[in-house]
Amino acid sequence: MDSKEVKVFKMFIRYLAVSLCLSGLVLAQQAQQAPPAGPRPRGGPGRGFGPGLSGLNDPNAEQRLTQQLTLNAQQQNIAHTAIEEARVILKGAPQQERDLRSQLASAVKSGDEASIDRISQSLANLQQQRTATESKALAKIYISLNSDQKTLMDRALNRSMGAPGPRGRGPRPGRGTSGNPPTGAQQ
Repeated sequence: MDSKEVKVFKMFIRYLAVSLCLSGLVLAQQAQQAPPAGPRPRGGPGRGFGPGLSGLNDPNAEQRLTQQLTLNAQQQNIAHTAIEEARVILKGAPQQERDLRSQLASAVKSGDEASIDRISQSLANLQQQRTATESKALAKIYISLNSDQKTLMDRALNRSMGAPGPRGRGPRPGRGTSGNPPTGAQQ
């Protein structure tokens, strides 16, 4: 891969990572709030590589992965199978989420706190299923990669999953545990 292809791939992985994080935040907030009146806009949670890996439902996901990682035929087959399996498992999830959000709106309007708790838990379970399914698909793809391909994918994958990078997430040397210089009392 030349540097332009690597740059494009890194940008794609960053997009996936940001999308995963933002989708999770949006779903967490929406589970606590009533949905707005009127039809839901297209897009948003459940429209990408799931809770963020915006790409599983993208018809060009396999093509992009193939180009950016230079997948061989066997790897392409594994990626195709993993993505299709995830799509099948999550096929009814967007409609189920819409139904639950409608039920949640009704429960909010009626003040039915028990239903609000039950429906919120169902939404959380749906999000958990989506996250697990998409992560398992990514794991199948990742395992099939060679070391160079994994290196290309590692940084963005760690970022999208919230895992520390090569330096870790701990405090920097010479700094307190909060990442700030120690105060006089701590010195």
